[in-house]
Amino acid sequence: MDILQLVDRLEALINRGRHIPLTANLIVNEDEFLEVIDQMRIAVPEEIKSAKRTQQERARILAEAQEQADRIVEEARRQASAMVEEHQLVEAARARAELLLQQAEEQATAMRQGADDYVAQVLSRLDNELVEIRRVVRNGMASVGAASTSDAE
Repeated sequence: MDILQLVDRLEALINRGRHIPLTANLIVNEDEFLEVIDQMRIAVPEEIKSAKRTQQERARILAEAQEQADRIVEEARRQASAMVEEHQLVEAARARAELLLQQAEEQATAMRQGADDYVAQVLSRLDNELVEIRRVVRNGMASVGAASTSDAE
């Protein structure tokens, strides 16, 4: 189950809880609450695995970009060496090689940036989800703790 669905279930459980008069505390079904928490513990590692897969995909994209850049640079070098017979051809080869190298570097940079942006977006979403989970769990624990304290009195 998706972590956000679990957060929604936890929130619904809290919303269904009975309020203790004259306090901000409420009573929730402990078994249901703990079941949702257990499911969250299972779901969070899946979200982390997803982030790791994203990082691996980023590394793969970067490696492909580097290989492509290397191939383009090698092709530029081959073209340059084939044009060394005359001075104008040498100058044209240098200009072409520089252009290809610049294009390869720009393309590799763009691919790296795209991969970085994607990873940052996924990690940001995961961070937001984890913050929300922590908030809900703390609120739930506070509610359960307050209910236990009220029951003991």
